[in-house]
Amino acid sequence: MISHESYEESRSRFVTLLTENSQYDLVVNYSSHFLGKALILHIQTNLFGIFDIHDVRDHTMFAAKLGILNLEDAERVSDYLEDVMPMIYTSTEY
Repeated sequence: MISHESYEESRSRFVTLLTENSQYDLVVNYSSHFLGKALILHIQTNLFGIFDIHDVRDHTMFAAKLGILNLEDAERVSDYLEDVMPMIYTSTEY
């Protein structure tokens, strides 16, 4: 039984970030379905979460949810996402 189903166009960004410690392959997907938040998938760990810009700035929580073990790396990934998140999806329809 399907409780809810919908279809919409969304925007995705595929990025590989390299740090001194690791490589991070991420998919950042924006959809109006998430009320302005992005679904971020860390491909290596198969972990994902739905984050807004404030969530991304909380390095400890962000790292834990995506399985990023090195806090310095989490800060670098977070810095990148802070720069691109507002540009990925600009629709204000909710």
